[in-house]
Amino acid sequence: MKSDSDLLPIEEADAKKRTLILSMIGVIVLGVCALFTLAFFWFQPDQNNLFAKYFPSPTATRRPANTPAPTKTPIPNLTATQAAWIKPGQSPTLGTAAEAQQALESGALYIESFAMAVPETPEINQPGDVYIYEIQLFDPEPLIWVYGWCTTSQAILEENFTHTQIEFIVNEEPVALDRIFIQDTNQDDGSACRNYTTTINEWTEGRHQFEVHVTFTQPTDDGWNVYPAGTHIFKYMVTVN
Repeated sequence: MKSDSDLLPIEEADAKKRTLILSMIGVIVLGVCALFTLAFFWFQPDQNNLFAKYFPSPTATRRPANTPAPTKTPIPNLTATQAAWIKPGQSPTLGTAAEAQQALESGALYIESFAMAVPETPEINQPGDVYIYEIQLFDPEPLIWVYGWCTTSQAILEENFTHTQIEFIVNEEPVALDRIFIQDTNQDDGSACRNYTTTINEWTEGRHQFEVHVTFTQPTDDGWNVYPAGTHIFKYMVTVN
């Protein structure tokens, strides 16, 4: 007959085996959960929108010439749906210039953060170019709407804006200047930028058309490139459910 001391090593061995088995099962379960999570986000139809929402661009300055928008789903021009746009009965409400400044300082999200599709932009904008963003909002919140222009120096920036016109338009109605916060900033590389910012504080249901018209009344040199005279347009087609 075996004593208790004879059985002890066998019990310890069994315990080690159970611990090893449980550890392996835990690793397998965690691996399956990780694969399921990756598969869930991979097959989401608006996975780019999810990424943009939670990891938005940290900079408010967008210089169309040398900083093209990230390519997701290119939209070369107006689609049949966009061309058939009908003006909604009520437009979203924009904030004041002071509210736009506060929104920038508080770190509010930019309207581009929710884009499902963004346009490809060339190195040099041409007269008549239209760059279209497709945006859908299911749980609308106040957002920042900004246009920025940069040059290699402050002197060139000032000269450029003697023959550059910026116009914000919402559903075919021009936005008053008292709704736009204008700010000059300097970048780490020494370039000088001028940002035009407003906020969309209250949304209404429907499909809304936000536009920024940039007009050069004569050929414009920003220190990097020369842009022909004419108007190009940034258009945001925003559907609010």
